[in-house]
Amino acid sequence: MINTEQVSELRPPKKPTDMGKYYRKVEVDYDNLLGVNDIYSTDGRYYGVLLMGSMTDTDDSSYSWLALTFFAIGAIMQVLGLFKAKSLQHLLDSLLFDPLFILGQVLLLIIAFIYHRKAKIPRATSVVFDRKTGNVNFPAFGGNPELVIPFKEVEMYRGSLGFSLGRGMPVTSLIPKKYPKHGKRDCQYIVAFADSYDGACQSWTLLTEFMDKNKPIPFGLLQSVQDYLDKGYSTVWKGDKIGPYMENYPLDPEIKNNYKYVFHTDIDGEKEYPRDEVNYVIAPFSDDPELLEKNIKRAYELNILLL
Repeated sequence: MINTEQVSELRPPKKPTDMGKYYRKVEVDYDNLLGVNDIYSTDGRYYGVLLMGSMTDTDDSSYSWLALTFFAIGAIMQVLGLFKAKSLQHLLDSLLFDPLFILGQVLLLIIAFIYHRKAKIPRATSVVFDRKTGNVNFPAFGGNPELVIPFKEVEMYRGSLGFSLGRGMPVTSLIPKKYPKHGKRDCQYIVAFADSYDGACQSWTLLTEFMDKNKPIPFGLLQSVQDYLDKGYSTVWKGDKIGPYMENYPLDPEIKNNYKYVFHTDIDGEKEYPRDEVNYVIAPFSDDPELLEKNIKRAYELNILLL
């Protein structure tokens, strides 16, 4: 399980956050949420945002295969040269068996081996938002250890990276207001979050609502919760090791055992659902009886069941 129970020992940033003029802080925008859905990010307790820097294992695999491809091309040329050579001396005098060419092939094999090993190193793939604790988990990254920090201490920026005049690659960055006490540097965590600034504001608003456990899970996220309930695994982890291509990690028992149905997909009314058995609040970690009553009423109105 990921640790979001204990907040890390924190220090202030080494210098004030300055993302530059081509970045804008992502704001909560309640006026532009109608019809916004996020069906891939939350399982009811955790919200996972893909950390782009964690996917370098894919690049490492590509470099390994590229090196092996060039080695194979050279080896095939050498085999063909065996059949075309007029004599052994003629073969040895050819460029294909020049010591520098052989050295290049050895270096290609070494490079392929190094990148293959790097590709196998387990990497965290997500920044994790925990609705129950209200904390955010940043995996070990950029020379820093794992960081667990309250949600209110995290900001998001949307901007442009790589070229002048703001015409570079659009990126979304999660910026902690504080860092691990023993962290070497202040990190900017580049994440896959939205296609535009307005989209980032919409998703950030949904996430802000999701992290307030005294409110119902936002309606725009319930389809995601149901999707992971149906699949039976977590949105955050893929296997008991960190890495994007492992086996599916089981759904958190607190979600699996208490949730059954949260999103009404039967819009044609062809199924009978046990509405009388609705006995959990949509905001499942709130003990407020008034909020419980309001949420059950809201569940009936929206055809949402949480059993």
